[in-house]
Amino acid sequence: MANWIQGAIKRPGAFKAKAKAAGKSTGAYASQVLKEGSTASTRTKRQAALAKTLSKIRSGKAKFLLPLVLAAGVAHAATKPCPSGAFSAAALTATGPTTDVVLARGAPALVVQTIRTAGTATVALEISCDSTNWAAVTGGTMTVDGTTTSQAVSLSNPACTYRANVTACASCSVTVLYACAGP
Repeated sequence: MANWIQGAIKRPGAFKAKAKAAGKSTGAYASQVLKEGSTASTRTKRQAALAKTLSKIRSGKAKFLLPLVLAAGVAHAATKPCPSGAFSAAALTATGPTTDVVLARGAPALVVQTIRTAGTATVALEISCDSTNWAAVTGGTMTVDGTTTSQAVSLSNPACTYRANVTACASCSVTVLYACAGP
């Protein structure tokens, strides 16, 4: 992550000096420069945009970084965005976790639905905040069989990353779908 930041900063300290000369903090000056109708140069506007981005990263409000970090740390996995989709392009037919994960952070709710097309299966919804250590979500186990062909789990204010883990499969074929609520 530091490499792109180093590459983005062409003139270290230049924007801070401009803000100081204007008698403002870096954040206040960036807001002024980025206002509609500002006559600042293109370079200054780009510096202001970068200053705001770096500020968001420092404060932990940069939502775009977590998917990048997670995608880099999980081999052969895709970080799926919300609002909806499937954990796997193909039906799941064996035990084990999905390689694809869903990042539902910031969504008011996450719903995961397991649909059985053959056999019986138990699917556990799991959470990880570091993409390494996974834990079962309380109340997140769905069992589907000849009687119950579909089950769903709903989470309010989801955080971190989620995956589906088929913990039992007897000649099973299941699809695990997800959807996020919100704007």
